[in-house]
Amino acid sequence: MSFQDYAESRASRLHLGAVSPKLLVGAVVIAVVVLACVAFALLRPGADASGFAIEKASASSSASASSTSADAPDAPLTEICVHVGGCVGAPGVYYLAEGDRVADAIAQAGGMTAEAAPDALNLARVLTDGEQVIVASAADVAEAAAGAAPASAPDPASTAAAHAGGAVNINTASSQELQTISGIGEAKAKKIIDYREKNGPFKTVDDLTNVSGIGEKTLEGLRDQICV
Repeated sequence: MSFQDYAESRASRLHLGAVSPKLLVGAVVIAVVVLACVAFALLRPGADASGFAIEKASASSSASASSTSADAPDAPLTEICVHVGGCVGAPGVYYLAEGDRVADAIAQAGGMTAEAAPDALNLARVLTDGEQVIVASAADVAEAAAGAAPASAPDPASTAAAHAGGAVNINTASSQELQTISGIGEAKAKKIIDYREKNGPFKTVDDLTNVSGIGEKTLEGLRDQICV
């Protein structure tokens, strides 16, 4: 039996005699195509019951999504302890956050008094744990300046005083005192002072190699003359 005969037979059984056979055949063909498409979608690998493909997210994309959905906790700030003295409103020991500067420590101590010399300190320098910040008075600064020897010619008395303890403290020595060290001239003395004002006191004498122009070989020649 041909497909057209089958369709006409079904039409007569369903009392669809008034419907055009060609129209009936077309409807049946469309129904078969639709059923075939649905069957293909359901039987295709990786498809769920609704006919949609199931795609698994990669581990990296899942991790990225989870990381963006949760806020990362802020890293805790490290606390440092600093002693502030001299011409400030309330001298004492203060706790500040790591990265705070000399100006922050002075502000915690009540700020400078009227007698203070504001330019005697590098207020922008980053503080280190356990250090002491002393705000000098204008009178002390003027007195020290009046008694200071010319920078171009280190005072022999200063030289003797610098070596009185056997070594020059590179954390506290002035430019003149640093120049008493064999191999340290005015330029290197300035670099040492600039470095410690910017980065804080030297932890060990080996840290001196962080100063531009002072290498391991130079340090070995200075090691017996310096201390921290």
